[in-house]
Amino acid sequence: MKKVLTIIGPTAVGKTSICIELGKIYPIEVISADSRQIYRGMDIGTAKVTPKEISSVPHHLIDIKEPDEGYSAYEFLCDCRREVGEIRKRNHIPIICGGTIFYIRSLIEGMFEEPEIPAKIRNDVRSEIEEKGSLEMYKELEKIDPGSAMRLHSNDKQRIGRAIEIYRASGITLTEFWRRGNKNRIPVEVFSLLMKKKELRDRIENRVKKMFEDGFVQEVKALLEKGFNPSLYSFTSIGYEQVSKYLLNKNGGSLEEVRESVITETKKYADRQITFIKGLPKVKIFKSKENLKAEIIEKIQKKKN
Repeated sequence: MKKVLTIIGPTAVGKTSICIELGKIYPIEVISADSRQIYRGMDIGTAKVTPKEISSVPHHLIDIKEPDEGYSAYEFLCDCRREVGEIRKRNHIPIICGGTIFYIRSLIEGMFEEPEIPAKIRNDVRSEIEEKGSLEMYKELEKIDPGSAMRLHSNDKQRIGRAIEIYRASGITLTEFWRRGNKNRIPVEVFSLLMKKKELRDRIENRVKKMFEDGFVQEVKALLEKGFNPSLYSFTSIGYEQVSKYLLNKNGGSLEEVRESVITETKKYADRQITFIKGLPKVKIFKSKENLKAEIIEKIQKKKN
């Protein structure tokens, strides 16, 4: 497979706008590498690409799951490979765009074929996480798989649970599965947009404030009214967790305090994304959106010639 152009960067840096602008020049189709935009009905809080934007530049792997359905990095990798092939059959240009660390990592390093997890093990682990809390389960993971524990945050319930599930189901740690690897990686040419810390933080603050102005609380309320449990992995998305607790009177804070908490957590997440990006091999980092766009245009022209 020829290398696939890939645009990554922290949240709110402007990745989508680059793809939309490129789509005005070339027949581009975007494959989303965002683990939250896969969920239907979770639009405002994920800054999901709009129907108008999709009509101008097709986007794939958006709105493919209900909030109570699972989706793994391995599934993303397989779906991404399929989408690249389909886009190229149409003589269009695939661009992978997003900022989910595990998705980008799966593209670059490949992933193992996941072992099947029996329902009982999955349910047991989920119950334990709810009863004991993510920190206690993180301590268990440190004992059985210190390599995975080092890669994960102690609050990341979904991935802590996943690593424990894999070990209990197979007797093999997630770290060992990663070490074995496979031939499933997708060759990518990775470009990243970064910007000055203050500028990015200002963009994050403005984005979150606009989310709340645009009806984010009502969006979360509608999901809860449809019967989606706030303990679902999809609700661990920044914003959805805080707002659902507010609506269910579980945090005791004001709506303004909730909004400030979402801003703070989003900034922390962006910091983690930036640390990951800077540690990637062969990633081309740009401080200017126009310079990044010009570089990709040059790459596309070379491929055409």
